[in-house]
Amino acid sequence: MQRSLLILSVSFLLTACEGMRSPWASGSSDTGTVAAATPAADKADGAPAAPTTRFSWEKDAPATPVAKAEAAKASEVPKDANKARIVSIREEFGLIALVRADKPEPKTRLLLTKENKGVQVEVVRSDDKMIIVGIIPNQLNVPKLQAGDEVTCGVMASTPAAQ
Repeated sequence: MQRSLLILSVSFLLTACEGMRSPWASGSSDTGTVAAATPAADKADGAPAAPTTRFSWEKDAPATPVAKAEAAKASEVPKDANKARIVSIREEFGLIALVRADKPEPKTRLLLTKENKGVQVEVVRSDDKMIIVGIIPNQLNVPKLQAGDEVTCGVMASTPAAQ
Protein backbone atom coordinates (compact mmCIF):
# COMPACT_ATOMS: atom_id res chain seq x y z
CA MET A 1 0.00 0.00 0.00
CA GLN A 2 2.77 2.43 0.91
CA ARG A 3 4.65 1.52 -2.24
CA SER A 4 1.67 2.30 -4.49
CA LEU A 5 1.08 5.63 -2.73
CA LEU A 6 4.75 6.52 -3.18
CA ILE A 7 4.64 5.69 -6.90
CA LEU A 8 1.41 7.65 -7.31
CA SER A 9 2.77 10.76 -5.55
CA VAL A 10 6.05 10.69 -7.53
CA SER A 11 4.20 10.38 -10.84
CA PHE A 12 1.92 13.26 -9.84
CA LEU A 13 4.93 15.40 -8.92
CA LEU A 14 6.66 14.70 -12.24
CA THR A 15 3.51 15.45 -14.20
CA ALA A 16 2.94 18.73 -12.33
CA CYS A 17 6.53 19.86 -12.82
CA GLU A 18 6.40 19.11 -16.54
CA GLY A 19 3.30 21.29 -16.95
CA MET A 20 4.92 24.25 -15.19
CA ARG A 21 7.74 24.87 -17.69
CA SER A 22 8.81 28.48 -17.93
CA PRO A 23 7.93 30.26 -21.18
CA TRP A 24 11.35 31.91 -21.03
CA ALA A 25 13.23 28.64 -20.96
CA SER A 26 15.30 28.03 -24.09
CA GLY A 27 13.77 25.60 -26.53
CA SER A 28 10.25 25.95 -25.16
CA SER A 29 8.00 25.37 -28.13
CA ASP A 30 4.66 24.71 -26.45
CA THR A 31 4.01 28.30 -25.33
CA GLY A 32 5.46 30.16 -28.33
CA THR A 33 8.76 31.84 -28.89
CA VAL A 34 10.24 34.65 -26.87
CA ALA A 35 10.69 36.77 -29.99
CA ALA A 36 6.94 36.85 -30.53
CA ALA A 37 6.41 38.35 -27.07
CA THR A 38 9.04 41.09 -27.46
CA PRO A 39 8.32 44.44 -29.15
CA ALA A 40 8.79 44.77 -32.89
CA ALA A 41 12.39 44.78 -34.07
CA ASP A 42 14.02 47.97 -35.30
CA LYS A 43 13.73 48.78 -38.98
CA ALA A 44 16.75 48.60 -41.27
CA ASP A 45 17.31 52.38 -41.06
CA GLY A 46 17.54 52.25 -37.26
CA ALA A 47 14.14 53.80 -36.51
CA PRO A 48 11.94 51.78 -34.15
CA ALA A 49 8.95 50.09 -35.72
CA ALA A 50 5.44 51.21 -34.84
CA PRO A 51 4.14 49.27 -31.86
CA THR A 52 1.46 46.73 -32.72
CA THR A 53 0.24 46.25 -29.15
CA ARG A 54 -2.88 48.15 -28.15
CA PHE A 55 -3.61 48.77 -24.50
CA SER A 56 -7.01 48.67 -22.81
CA TRP A 57 -7.31 52.44 -22.66
CA GLU A 58 -6.56 52.73 -26.40
CA LYS A 59 -9.25 50.37 -27.65
CA ASP A 60 -12.11 52.81 -27.10
CA ALA A 61 -10.30 55.81 -28.55
CA PRO A 62 -11.35 56.60 -32.12
CA ALA A 63 -8.35 56.15 -34.41
CA THR A 64 -9.41 58.26 -37.40
CA PRO A 65 -11.33 61.51 -37.91
CA VAL A 66 -14.17 59.48 -39.46
CA ALA A 67 -14.36 57.35 -36.30
CA LYS A 68 -14.38 60.52 -34.18
CA ALA A 69 -17.34 61.85 -36.18
CA GLU A 70 -19.16 58.53 -35.75
CA ALA A 71 -18.46 58.59 -31.99
CA ALA A 72 -19.86 62.14 -31.76
CA LYS A 73 -22.95 61.02 -33.69
CA ALA A 74 -23.40 58.04 -31.34
CA SER A 75 -23.61 60.35 -28.31
CA GLU A 76 -26.00 62.78 -30.04
CA VAL A 77 -29.45 63.17 -28.45
CA PRO A 78 -32.28 61.88 -30.72
CA LYS A 79 -34.77 64.50 -31.90
CA ASP A 80 -37.79 62.37 -30.92
CA ALA A 81 -38.61 62.64 -27.19
CA ASN A 82 -39.65 58.97 -27.06
CA LYS A 83 -36.29 57.75 -28.36
CA ALA A 84 -32.91 57.22 -26.70
CA ARG A 85 -29.48 56.52 -28.15
CA ILE A 86 -27.18 54.00 -26.49
CA VAL A 87 -23.71 55.41 -25.83
CA SER A 88 -22.05 52.36 -24.28
CA ILE A 89 -22.86 49.02 -22.68
CA ARG A 90 -21.08 47.35 -19.75
CA GLU A 91 -22.56 43.84 -19.88
CA GLU A 92 -20.32 42.51 -17.11
CA PHE A 93 -21.88 45.03 -14.70
CA GLY A 94 -25.36 45.13 -16.25
CA LEU A 95 -25.15 48.85 -17.03
CA ILE A 96 -26.11 50.87 -20.09
CA ALA A 97 -25.21 54.52 -20.75
CA LEU A 98 -27.69 56.35 -22.96
CA VAL A 99 -28.71 59.85 -23.98
CA ARG A 100 -32.26 61.10 -24.08
CA ALA A 101 -33.98 64.47 -24.43
CA ASP A 102 -35.43 64.47 -20.90
CA LYS A 103 -33.53 63.28 -17.86
CA PRO A 104 -35.48 60.97 -15.51
CA GLU A 105 -34.86 60.82 -11.77
CA PRO A 106 -32.94 57.92 -10.19
CA LYS A 107 -35.03 54.80 -9.44
CA THR A 108 -37.30 55.51 -12.43
CA ARG A 109 -37.98 52.41 -14.50
CA LEU A 110 -37.71 52.64 -18.27
CA LEU A 111 -38.57 50.21 -21.06
CA LEU A 112 -36.06 50.14 -23.92
CA THR A 113 -37.59 48.62 -27.06
CA LYS A 114 -35.77 47.47 -30.19
CA GLU A 115 -37.19 45.21 -32.92
CA ASN A 116 -40.39 44.53 -30.92
CA LYS A 117 -38.36 43.22 -27.98
CA GLY A 118 -38.05 45.11 -24.74
CA VAL A 119 -35.73 45.27 -21.77
CA GLN A 120 -36.65 46.88 -18.46
CA VAL A 121 -34.02 49.09 -16.86
CA GLU A 122 -33.82 51.31 -13.78
CA VAL A 123 -32.10 54.69 -13.74
CA VAL A 124 -29.01 54.62 -11.54
CA ARG A 125 -27.69 58.09 -12.25
CA SER A 126 -28.66 60.97 -14.49
CA ASP A 127 -26.70 64.10 -15.34
CA ASP A 128 -26.59 66.71 -18.12
CA LYS A 129 -24.64 64.51 -20.53
CA MET A 130 -26.02 60.98 -20.15
CA ILE A 131 -28.19 58.59 -18.20
CA ILE A 132 -26.77 55.45 -16.58
CA VAL A 133 -29.29 52.63 -16.22
CA GLY A 134 -29.05 49.19 -14.67
CA ILE A 135 -30.62 46.19 -16.37
CA ILE A 136 -33.26 44.53 -14.19
CA PRO A 137 -32.29 40.85 -13.86
CA ASN A 138 -34.21 37.71 -14.91
CA GLN A 139 -35.74 38.96 -18.15
CA LEU A 140 -36.40 36.73 -21.12
CA ASN A 141 -36.42 37.59 -24.81
CA VAL A 142 -34.39 40.81 -24.55
CA PRO A 143 -32.99 42.56 -27.64
CA LYS A 144 -29.29 42.60 -28.48
CA LEU A 145 -28.25 46.21 -27.87
CA GLN A 146 -25.09 47.86 -29.21
CA ALA A 147 -23.51 51.27 -28.82
CA GLY A 148 -25.02 53.71 -31.30
CA ASP A 149 -28.44 51.98 -31.46
CA GLU A 150 -31.50 54.21 -31.32
CA VAL A 151 -34.22 52.59 -29.22
CA THR A 152 -37.72 53.51 -28.14
CA CYS A 153 -37.64 54.58 -24.50
CA GLY A 154 -40.78 54.77 -22.38
CA VAL A 155 -41.15 55.58 -18.70
CA MET A 156 -42.77 52.69 -16.83
CA ALA A 157 -43.07 53.79 -13.19
CA SER A 158 -41.09 55.17 -10.29
CA THR A 159 -40.15 52.90 -7.42
CA PRO A 160 -41.54 54.24 -4.13
CA ALA A 161 -38.95 55.55 -1.68
CA ALA A 162 -37.91 53.20 1.13
CA GLN A 163 -39.33 54.16 4.50
